[in-house]
Amino acid sequence: MKSLLPEALKVLVVDDDAQMLRTITDILRLRGYSTLIAATGREALNITRDMNEAPAVALVDLQLPDMDGIELIGRLREIAELTEVVILTGNASVDSAVRALRENSNDYLVKPVQPEQLVETIERAGERWQRRRAELGMRETQDRLRLIFDHVSDSLFIADDSGTIIDANPAACALSGQSLEKLRSLNMSDVLPEHSLEDGLSLSTGPTRKESDLFRRQDGKVLDVRSAAFAPRVLVYTVRDLTRQRELEDQLGQAQKMEAVGQLAGGVAHDFNNLLTVIMSYSSLLLADVGTDLAVRGDIQEISNAAERAAGLTRQLLAFSRKQVLQMRAVNVNGVVTDVEKMLRRLIGEDISLTTHLHPDLAMVNADPGQLEQVLINLAVNARDAMAGGGALTIATDNSELSDEHGERHLGAAPGRYVMVAVTDTGSGMTKEVKQRLFEPFYTTKGVGKGTGLGLATVYGIVKQSGGDIYVYSELGYGTTFKVYFPCMTKGIDPAMTTAEYRAVSPRGCETVLLAEDDDALRALGARVLVALGYKVLVARTGKEA
Repeated sequence: MKSLLPEALKVLVVDDDAQMLRTITDILRLRGYSTLIAATGREALNITRDMNEAPAVALVDLQLPDMDGIELIGRLREIAELTEVVILTGNASVDSAVRALRENSNDYLVKPVQPEQLVETIERAGERWQRRRAELGMRETQDRLRLIFDHVSDSLFIADDSGTIIDANPAACALSGQSLEKLRSLNMSDVLPEHSLEDGLSLSTGPTRKESDLFRRQDGKVLDVRSAAFAPRVLVYTVRDLTRQRELEDQLGQAQKMEAVGQLAGGVAHDFNNLLTVIMSYSSLLLADVGTDLAVRGDIQEISNAAERAAGLTRQLLAFSRKQVLQMRAVNVNGVVTDVEKMLRRLIGEDISLTTHLHPDLAMVNADPGQLEQVLINLAVNARDAMAGGGALTIATDNSELSDEHGERHLGAAPGRYVMVAVTDTGSGMTKEVKQRLFEPFYTTKGVGKGTGLGLATVYGIVKQSGGDIYVYSELGYGTTFKVYFPCMTKGIDPAMTTAEYRAVSPRGCETVLLAEDDDALRALGARVLVALGYKVLVARTGKEA
């Protein structure tokens, strides 16, 4: 180890003899050392405390006016652990030497001090100080690196040339589900799949990175990870669990796809509704004008019925695209389940049993009860179709608290209080591929002519428009559970509020009405109906014209 220059080593000389102080400091300064002097123990302590870096060496006289030299050494150790202590003593007895070493001094000199002996002693003390400082620095660096190693979020495995694990951080233990002791008995090929190590990485190869691997946990769960290995000397495997990231990416992609499809469906439904309004209205006008010709009336009625069925499809599309007009009010979901239960029993058939488990103190939600019924009916129909040979359908309600952690796992789920409705069947279950497309409009696994593929899409739209969320849990051959969450009613909504009742009255009048509509057919129809009711109508194609 290369020694520091003498001027880089500070030496504190403590002696109450002024002549001795001058002699020692003169000798050391001539050899290039930087010296500090103190005549008392208290002065020595004050000098040491005020220094940015404690002296490398302290020469301490055992006989001081204010304290014993041994006491001073002990107090110096408290504030300057690395300082090398050399005792100055006037007694050359063996007892003095033993006492000096016992009291944690590193060397001693007997007065009168010979210059060469003084310099040699200081040089030895300086070398020890440098070595101890380097060792301390190394320990601090090791402790710092260990702290980083233990607290980094990535999983780190250190292995030798054969792949045997030497060390692992807590994140690696948690990822693998193994204790550190167990990991040290394993090879990296035991935790990372074989294809991760197919490059034959050894101490002679350079860094290698894998964008994606499969990581096999002790419990058998396989995780999607990114791994990297670095050489030389030891192999350091850095493994990051991407499973949650992949799930969130899939959720985001699915949400974006559903949003895009919803916008498309809403646009189509809006334009289609305009056409249906014209068809249905003119059919109604024709029925009023046609008289008693049954054949003609029948044809017009068929047109009207087909238009009604088409309108039902557009309503489902609008529900999926979250553009329906909802009649929101305070609702007890238990009451909705009870009201629709008889209908569901007829709907699912005798070979499927229906059981309900309703929470006795269920919170209220702010929702459209008619749409809630639609959700239950559509989910029950989906369950019935999955149980062709019969089975059991269960509907359960409960109060639920969704945590921040739940929001992290499920994109778009806001933490808070919810009412949960679970619809469980014992049917055939679903594959992962089916679950990914489950709520897409017109997607169905049923045969041709056995469904439009809008049932679950409608459920999705109603739940989302109501501020809730829906999750599906299913395994092929083990049935399916849909969990629907509706946010609990907030303060300020009157639980006694009921749906408004309206009495249909055909309005008549003589006032002037301004009709602004860009669709030519709808504009003509609206003007005709209003004129027939006695109104004077002004029509406009655009806002500016109006």
